[in-house]
Amino acid sequence: MYTLIGGEKIDSKDKIEVRNPATGEIIDYVPSLSLEDVRKAIDLAYEEFEKINKITPAKRSNLLNNIASKIRENVEDLSKTMTLETGRPIKSSRAEIERTAKIFELASSELRRALEGQFIPLDLYDTPPGNENRIAFIKREPIGVVGAITPFNFPAASFAHKVAPAIAVGNTVVFKPSSLTPLTQIKLAEIVNQIIPKSVNIVTGNSEMIGNEFVKNRKISLITFTGSVEVGLALASQAIKEGKRVIMELGGSDAMIILEDADLNKAVKSALVGRFDFAGQFCNATKRIIVRKEIEKEFSNKLVEAVRKLKSGDPLSEDVDIPPLISNQAVMRMKEFLQNAEKEGGQVIFKGTVPSIGYYFPPTVIKLSKDSNARILKEEVFGPILPIVSVDSDDEAVKVANSTEYGLDASVFTSNFSRAYDIASKLKAGTVIINDTTRLRWDNLPFGGVMKSGIGRESIINTMLEMTEQKLVVYSR
Repeated sequence: MYTLIGGEKIDSKDKIEVRNPATGEIIDYVPSLSLEDVRKAIDLAYEEFEKINKITPAKRSNLLNNIASKIRENVEDLSKTMTLETGRPIKSSRAEIERTAKIFELASSELRRALEGQFIPLDLYDTPPGNENRIAFIKREPIGVVGAITPFNFPAASFAHKVAPAIAVGNTVVFKPSSLTPLTQIKLAEIVNQIIPKSVNIVTGNSEMIGNEFVKNRKISLITFTGSVEVGLALASQAIKEGKRVIMELGGSDAMIILEDADLNKAVKSALVGRFDFAGQFCNATKRIIVRKEIEKEFSNKLVEAVRKLKSGDPLSEDVDIPPLISNQAVMRMKEFLQNAEKEGGQVIFKGTVPSIGYYFPPTVIKLSKDSNARILKEEVFGPILPIVSVDSDDEAVKVANSTEYGLDASVFTSNFSRAYDIASKLKAGTVIINDTTRLRWDNLPFGGVMKSGIGRESIINTMLEMTEQKLVVYSR
């Protein structure tokens, strides 16, 4: 498949394989661009910026709604493409394409709020002298060219979260998709460029080379990144030294705390979604269960019974629950995590079965001590392994939950709101959800984390504000 630069389809001699995780087979190729190609994409985005910015906000708002309609017209093609390249179950892919369309509609509706500005009569202030003859305006202007980098796991929604706010406020975008899953995003960029020509350029190729160019190229004003902590923080530190703004949505080791007065059936359902949706390949997937010892056995039995019913198989099948992981390397990482956990005293209480062909890893439930040094209790685990830790008190639950370098999402299950709020206030997390799964996200509410889970917050309105500069204009008569 080609990529898109300056509204044109671009190919190259060097190619990147795109494989179907369910079979391991090559389904397509994308160009591996040269540094010159990447610089050309940035140059063209920089040149086009003034044209995009001259489109009135009212018209851009209408065009964003047109993009949403066009996405819905192509829902089956986009959903199948996403499932083939990511391994995500087809029913889940359809839901993400619909969500993608809604994100563009949200950007359309929030555009007015982001750019409405503020009028200030300066005679409200004593100083400087002469304020009775002055007025001020605060306005927002687009930041320029946005460099966007996304991971493999939710290509459509992550594309929308970075592109829709950017072009809504008048920016252009140079977009770097994951080399594992570029196809959906190229197709989405083609749709966007049909409605707003040359607003998005897609660069595929060596991630380190492209990331370095985003950092060093003075025509890039902001870098928005979703992905690993190591890469994100390295990019952020270099970008800030270059005077660039950054938005970093990084990893998580999200804890689910279950107290003894919780609705266990609801907790089990939430744990299933939280850990095993898309085989656990989400930054806000439930990575750890922390449960009061009074109900640990009952909860574990119910959870195992529920996990046993999950079906692994071809993600194009409507009834599949557990899809493959994104790559064989991801499978190897899960094996390493599990071996380490067992070495640290973990007891596997359930391990499912999966197809022998493709990048599958069996859904696994393992019990660990609260004092365990197992990596799955400290690091981000992108796969269907769910550890359970028993604790004696609420304070102990908080201590275990806060024992990582991550602080993205967390959840607390209890029938006592005061108790839940007390725990939520003590948890180091960007979002705490009471009596529901960590896998929830509201596209126009701030999403992000503390510590190594991110820099800034991502939502439609938050991202728009980050992608604009405030300007104070003062008039003296």
